Amino acid sequence: MRRRPLQCPFCDNYLAPPVDISMKALEITGGICACGAVYALDRMGHNLGEVFLDALTFACKGDIDKAMALTPEEYETETLDYDVHTNTVSRRGGRGGRSGKIIFVRLKDK
Repeated sequence: MRRRPLQCPFCDNYLAPPVDISMKALEITGGICACGAVYALDRMGHNLGEVFLDALTFACKGDIDKAMALTPEEYETETLDYDVHTNTVSRRGGRGGRSGKIIFVRLKDK
């Protein structure tokens, strides 16, 4: 898949590059879409589990207990390859798997 500008996979809004965010005990590099989705960056693509949990916690406004109690039916997620230099994404790895990853999480309405 060709590289394309960073867009929310849930609503197609164009998004700003991830920024450093501090919230309670949570520190991530990411952002928020107007549709309510959040995104978190794993610069090297080697800590996806930790970054996924950070994204869930961010979506839960810093409440890690709520994030840990969520079931997969309560949220949507998408992971894309991300190039920090061009703020672009793709679905299949570029540069031999050395690209960063960006994880999107959106809580579903109950």
